[in-house]
Amino acid sequence: MKGLILSGGKGTRLYPLTFTSAKQLIPVANKPVLFRVIEAIRDAGIDEIGIVVGDTADEIKKAVRRGNK
Repeated sequence: MKGLILSGGKGTRLYPLTFTSAKQLIPVANKPVLFRVIEAIRDAGIDEIGIVVGDTADEIKKAVRRGNK
């Protein structure tokens, strides 16, 4: 099964936290929000995940490639 995460946006309402990091990568309880979503989707049995990103695409790609999930 395939899943899609909508992860775009600049996070302007989270300033100043998002001046240096993508809002999706801001840690909550020591784990980025995006990785929590990925884990929940994976736990639901979804094996292919696509992530729609915006201006912070490069930062998100690097984090996901590193395997920080």
